[in-house]
Amino acid sequence: MEIQTERQMPYERVDADHLVSAALVTGLIGLGLVRVPTPIAVPVLVALAFVSGRLGGRDAGLGSVAVGCLMYGYAITEPHFVWEIESGRDEILLVVLFVASLMASEIGTRLHGRRVLISRR
Repeated sequence: MEIQTERQMPYERVDADHLVSAALVTGLIGLGLVRVPTPIAVPVLVALAFVSGRLGGRDAGLGSVAVGCLMYGYAITEPHFVWEIESGRDEILLVVLFVASLMASEIGTRLHGRRVLISRR
């Protein structure tokens, strides 16, 4: 009788290098967006989540989403570097940023996975 073990799929492996790199880059870009108006910062962070997912896979994309939302809520909104958001519009933009970044990251991840599968043929 043969015991079958469940093998981990390639897309289920955690890639800590890409995760930390994407989080670090997103944090640095988030610091650069402190003086930019919030309606401009949101698309930049969404695009960054897409690029992170596309280049580094799901781990990098989700790391970028998490750090991007933290930087938006803490540093980019006014008052800067305080855990408080004064504007109701900025609170709504935070939710929009989170949902749009998750979607962009997943789309980038799917394209990354397709690129990896094609290169292995």
